[in-house]
Amino acid sequence: MSIIIKKVDAILSNKKISKYQLAKLINYHPSSLYNILDKKSPFPKHIIKKLLPILEVTRDEFDSWIIADIYSKEILELALKHKTEIKKKKKELILTIKVDSILKEKNMSRTALSKLINYSQSGLNRMITGKISLSDKVRCNIAPILEVAKEEILSWIVADKYSTEVIKLAINHLIF
Repeated sequence: MSIIIKKVDAILSNKKISKYQLAKLINYHPSSLYNILDKKSPFPKHIIKKLLPILEVTRDEFDSWIIADIYSKEILELALKHKTEIKKKKKELILTIKVDSILKEKNMSRTALSKLINYSQSGLNRMITGKISLSDKVRCNIAPILEVAKEEILSWIVADKYSTEVIKLAINHLIF
C-alpha cells in the first residue's frame, strides 16, 4: 500500500471521515479522488489546497508522501546529498551545474551532446536549464555519454524540484 494512502486513511480514520465524505467535502467526484489516491492520476494543485486543511497537514508533509511513493530511498538520499553539497546561485539548477560540469571535464559542448543523442540542441538546452522537463528518453540517452547512472540524473532533477525539508520527510517515510 502506498504511503499517501496509508497516511490519508489513518487521518480519515481518526477523524471518522470516509473517502467518499472527503470527496464531498472538497467538492470533487469520489471516483476521481480514488484515482489520484491510487496514483492513477496526478494530484491537481487545487485539490491539494482543499485537502490540506481537512487533513491538517502542511504542503511539505503532503508533498513528501507523494514523492516517497514515486522515488526510491536511494534517489531521495542522492538528491538530499546534492542539495547539501552543491553551492549554487539562487536560480541555478543542480541539473544544469552537474551536466555542464561533466561536459566541461569531457571537453564537450551541449551541441556535441545533442548530436550524439540525435536530439535538437534547443530542446536539450531547454531541458538542461529546466525550462522544460527532462524526458526519460533523453535522460536515458545522455546517461551513458555523461558516464553517470540515469538514476543519478533523476536525483539531480528531484533535488531541483523539491525542498530539502520535503526530501528529508520523504526519506523518513521510507525508513519507517
